[in-house]
Amino acid sequence: MVIAVSASAFTTPKAATSSVSYKWFSISGSYSLTAAPRAADAMYLGEGTTAPDEGCPNTTVHQCVSGFNASQVNSSNQLINNSQLPQATPETKD
Repeated sequence: MVIAVSASAFTTPKAATSSVSYKWFSISGSYSLTAAPRAADAMYLGEGTTAPDEGCPNTTVHQCVSGFNASQVNSSNQLINNSQLPQATPETKD
């Protein structure tokens, strides 16, 4: 019994899956991961808890697919202005 209790104390908990839904955009240009892209460079891809796969090389240099909160997007699914910072950037590119 002592072995079972000791072993369970050192197990790694599973990572929680994200339940946050974002509005996902394909970002053209060379925006750093923390930069606000121009609205004209952000093409709407859809909404969900996971990003659509756009085949980005994931090199962690520039944004390729970024997620934004609904409050950052207008009713036409465009960024409301050129100063919206991404809330999630799961796909990147060179």
